[in-house]
Amino acid sequence: MTDFVVSVIMAVRNVERTLEESLASVLGQTFSNFEVIIVDDGSTDRTGAIVRQAAARDPRIKVLHQGEQGLAASLNRAIVVARGRYLARHDGDDVSMPERLERQVRRLDAGKNLAAIGTAAVVIDEAGQAIGRFPTAHGAIAVRKGLHAMRTTPVHGSMMLRRDTLAAVGGYREAFPVSQDFDLWLRLTERFDIDNLEELLYRWRMSPGSAYGYRRRLQLQYSGVALAFAHERRRYGVDSYHSLERCAGDLRAFAAQYRLRGRLYALWGELALRGLNEPSTARGYLGHAIRCGCLHPRVVGLFAWSSLGLPWPGGKPLMLPVQRSAAGN
Repeated sequence: MTDFVVSVIMAVRNVERTLEESLASVLGQTFSNFEVIIVDDGSTDRTGAIVRQAAARDPRIKVLHQGEQGLAASLNRAIVVARGRYLARHDGDDVSMPERLERQVRRLDAGKNLAAIGTAAVVIDEAGQAIGRFPTAHGAIAVRKGLHAMRTTPVHGSMMLRRDTLAAVGGYREAFPVSQDFDLWLRLTERFDIDNLEELLYRWRMSPGSAYGYRRRLQLQYSGVALAFAHERRRYGVDSYHSLERCAGDLRAFAAQYRLRGRLYALWGELALRGLNEPSTARGYLGHAIRCGCLHPRVVGLFAWSSLGLPWPGGKPLMLPVQRSAAGN
């Protein structure tokens, strides 16, 4: 059995419009010792046919088909069959620059305590036009601080990870339907370093069909859970992930019985204000936090701020240029 240095892992669903361009950017890398594992997660458009045709043309591509199971489960399935010592993420609507894999392999080879390396990224629209730069931190300390302060996060699709360090922290956790990458980065940085290359080697498509585009509220809620879990691990040595699994996506039920529910409500309140610009929603969550005994000055201050109907006082979140439904209507 051939071993590869890198396994590119892709979980795709209904990305027929962008998939061929995305795959071409992977196959056109200057680094050649890699395979591509693609999990078709129950696509209902031509995505399945496109990946089958690509696999027939290029022996480096292996395709797995399944009913819809979600991103985390799809990536875990790809990891099981992957043979590379490094795992490179790539999304089916994004584009990698030709030297991306080569530069990331070089960086991981040089830094033995480095668990994962991403890249700086350009944000593109549906047509592939650049509309901005994704805010990324550089340097392991800055990346860690950015995560915990909810200021910056690595671009998931741009990341290359060591297989052994990913396994050491338990891989992707499937009870997170979104923000599974944020949860993973928090767990990785408790034991290892992660960083981002400063070069713009990834083009991240911001479209209505992406999780950022139409599931932003849910994404922020699960990010709050991930941050609460990080605090819980520091305090108790273990988090309540199994309780989250048992709640089967019912976050209201999970929060009601969670031992750090005051902190969780506080995080949801801040994220509603910061990421959604919804003072009334923030006020509701922050009020819950205070009633649960979370009386930190920041929480009380944000409650007063949101009660006045004022928007988040800091920088604005990255938003879609035109808000549309997931179907593009």
